[in-house]
Amino acid sequence: MVQIILSTLTTIITVYTLCCFIYIIISWLPGVKFTKFGRIISAICEPYMNLFSRIGFLRIGNIDFSPIISIGLLSLASSILGGIQATGRIYFGGILQQIIIMLWGIVQSITGLLFIIVLIRWIVLMTNKGYTPYDSPWAQVDKMISPLSYKITSTFIKTQFSYQKSLLVTWIVLIAFIFAGNILTRILAILCANIPF
Repeated sequence: MVQIILSTLTTIITVYTLCCFIYIIISWLPGVKFTKFGRIISAICEPYMNLFSRIGFLRIGNIDFSPIISIGLLSLASSILGGIQATGRIYFGGILQQIIIMLWGIVQSITGLLFIIVLIRWIVLMTNKGYTPYDSPWAQVDKMISPLSYKITSTFIKTQFSYQKSLLVTWIVLIAFIFAGNILTRILAILCANIPF
């Protein structure tokens, strides 16, 4: 009986995760959200998705990271229920391991996106010899990433530095952060898997 309940809950969460993913995709396409299908998906997913969109620190400039968190939590719940179903018991070490892996996955996704944005911005600055027109879309990108970039760079460099140098240092720090985070997550996951209860 318990196996059937867990299996049903896992299936429901998986289907709901897929609906939320579709909701995210259609929110990028103008007009699709207002079709009959779009309204149905919105009615199903918006209450859950809006819980995370209200969290201020999940938005950096025009980029909203709340969908990553919401999908990640659904995936975590599905994973935990699947693990309980497979083993037939609630395993604290396994649940903790899944939480750590999911949290790192979210942080790594956000860091990876910033990594790509910083790299592309640095390349564009190099090709334009540091010049950015005021009305350029890159000015909006600069508004989003320059405070973070200057903060990271000022941690390592105490002298005056250019925006290009700041982006390069930020890019290197993000690489190091992802690399170190992967190693630390693997170590913590192994430690959690060895918890006997």
